[in-house]
Amino acid sequence: MKRLSTIFTVMAFTAAAVFADAKGTEIMTQVHDVKKPLYTVAKAEMNLISKNGSVDEHRIFWEYGSNQQKADKGKDITKLVMNFIEPASYAGTRFLQIENGPEDGKFVRLATDPSPRRVNSSEDSKSFLGTDITYGDLKTREVEDDNHQFLRDETKNGFNCQVVECTPITDSQYSKRILWIDTATMYPVYTELYDKKGKLEKVLTVKTIKNIDGYNIPTENQCQDVNSGHTTTLKVNAIVVDNKALALMQKMNINPKTVWTQNFLKTGK
Repeated sequence: MKRLSTIFTVMAFTAAAVFADAKGTEIMTQVHDVKKPLYTVAKAEMNLISKNGSVDEHRIFWEYGSNQQKADKGKDITKLVMNFIEPASYAGTRFLQIENGPEDGKFVRLATDPSPRRVNSSEDSKSFLGTDITYGDLKTREVEDDNHQFLRDETKNGFNCQVVECTPITDSQYSKRILWIDTATMYPVYTELYDKKGKLEKVLTVKTIKNIDGYNIPTENQCQDVNSGHTTTLKVNAIVVDNKALALMQKMNINPKTVWTQNFLKTGK
């Protein structure tokens, strides 16, 4: 759960180095090392909600995940596919992200265009499929990509949290992030993202964390654009992990060896 330009790189490094501390780095290392399933299959819904609270669009999708912890020079190789099935006009839109390893990259296939395309790093600040999330927000940030400062202990939305400020050393679309990390699960349950001028831009909120077969998994999240008031919500309605996930893929006639490929984006199988 790590995410986050070039203009401020030197400035961010200099300022961050002053405020880095061991406790903040230790906390963020624990966040990075949270136990994750090897495989997941989830059915989820996404709502795009306007400032007045009306739902602009309701989407349903399947999500297939794979995680090989510390498999690429100490970094996790993670793979994720989102396959949208509703509404009918959006069905067939698919997204693939592979982080680390030789196949690293993001790819998208729109329902209106059967050919998948690579999402370039220059598009990090662009909206992810019309949501309040950007492609850059989906990128995992390693612990060493930021400097970390522990700020305080604080209760947030019913969670007992440790608050950590993260300022980027490597390229980032944000000047800083402030994270409220639930001490019970070591998941960030509330995150403030600040733009390059230091102004609060977005707020990410985890509303629900469930224990699924020994793994703590966020199942209800939202991202709000502070300026527009527009919100994107994500809710997992069903999820299985590890061998159960592989068994469900087999039942759905989905091959785990080919699901995280551009060919799956074309065919959906």
